[in-house]
Amino acid sequence: MSKNKLNVLLTRPLQKSQQLAKEIAPIASNIEITPLFAYKPGEQQVSLKQQLNNLNPEFIIIISPAAANFALQVTNFSNHIKSTTFIAVGQASANVLIAHGIENVIVPSIETSEGLLALSELQNIANKQVLIIRGNGGREFLKQQLELKQAKVAYNEVYKRQWLTFSAEQTIDKWRKDEINCIVITSSELLNKTLDLIADKNWANSCYWIVASTRIAEQAKAHGLKHVINANGANHQQIFQAMMALI
Repeated sequence: MSKNKLNVLLTRPLQKSQQLAKEIAPIASNIEITPLFAYKPGEQQVSLKQQLNNLNPEFIIIISPAAANFALQVTNFSNHIKSTTFIAVGQASANVLIAHGIENVIVPSIETSEGLLALSELQNIANKQVLIIRGNGGREFLKQQLELKQAKVAYNEVYKRQWLTFSAEQTIDKWRKDEINCIVITSSELLNKTLDLIADKNWANSCYWIVASTRIAEQAKAHGLKHVINANGANHQQIFQAMMALI
């Protein structure tokens, strides 16, 4: 594939997609941004500060940059920085915390739940209190695995995804006119929503799908997609590197 034919579709929320678009602009001929959802405060966000005081967790796990940002809207974690180990699933999430004065954030080398569970810090955690800060409707895998290690695990869903409504027919028509041939997918939910929109499976199969994890790659292949590339993470640099393989 040449640069002239690398036409990329980004479906994450507008700001995230715009940031990624700047990173990949040097290697893409055209970038189409069609946000399929937006972030909104979650119902549990207002209770986060009190929850932190009640639990006084030994570990706080931040699942995404959105989770970090929405958490920081209601607390600066000042009462917990010295007594708590902060873990971020990805470097982008860690960077949000670091920018707010929370240093020594631990990030796994493989930026997935599986990579996080391999951290030495999370091996001997029986009876330790863990607070997972995330959005609504995430995987239960991380909580389940930590509980198998006999940790005490709680959630705070500080944000939620609001799926946007639009004309599927007009949207797909625009994608086709833009000759989209590379689609970036960073969650299972985005994969399913995007495939729900694309009725023409032959066209879907002609596209390259850059995904953020092995799990999403397996799901994409289970849908019959043939050109699936695992970026092994959702940060901009990993997606950029995965895209470089196409030019």
